[in-house]
Amino acid sequence: MIQQEMLEYQSIDRELNRIQAELRKNEFYQKGRQYKALKQNYEDSVARAETKANDLKTQLAVCRENMSKATAVIEEYYKELDDVEDLDELNYINRKLNEQLEVIAAIEKEIKRIARDGEETVKSIEDIAVKLPKIVSAIAQCNNEFNKAAEAQKPRVAELRQRQTALKQAIDPSVFEIYKKVSDGQIQPVFVPLKDGARCGGCQMEMPKAVVDAQFATKDYMRCEHCGRIIYKAE
Repeated sequence: MIQQEMLEYQSIDRELNRIQAELRKNEFYQKGRQYKALKQNYEDSVARAETKANDLKTQLAVCRENMSKATAVIEEYYKELDDVEDLDELNYINRKLNEQLEVIAAIEKEIKRIARDGEETVKSIEDIAVKLPKIVSAIAQCNNEFNKAAEAQKPRVAELRQRQTALKQAIDPSVFEIYKKVSDGQIQPVFVPLKDGARCGGCQMEMPKAVVDAQFATKDYMRCEHCGRIIYKAE
């Protein structure tokens, strides 16, 4: 017969898991997670806004440089007007001046767009700056309330952990190692009874009876060849 201590250990594990699951359902735990997600979203938004603000600064610097270049070209063409000798040359310079004026108009339009985007970015950061402290306060409140619920469970959890520590001393280390490996893989329960002489009590898959009999001939448990659970013979 499989060690009763291992079965009790498993039962306590399931009780501890139930307590943890109940705590995760706690109203303040759930609200806290939502507030934390919102806080992260706000922080990400601020980071994106700051990146955009820096990008806008770079764009504005480029516009200023291009504006300076276009203005310098226009000044040069105006200087050349004093030396114009024929109509063709005058028309050429006028055409070049108009081209530069169009460039300046496009730059001014781009500067207005940058300014508009900048105002929106600053407003976005300012809005978040107002909301973020409230979110941080709400998270702290939820944490405090949840901690009260968690503290209320601590005596029971400590009692169960203490009992498990005592039980572990009587459990075959090799069996316990298998139990922890399967349990960590999110398979529960790990210890299950043999059913109908050759079927796993966990996954319900049937195994060759000759294999089952051979396994139990040397020890009081076997591994399910399908799910990896530890199978024992129930009395």
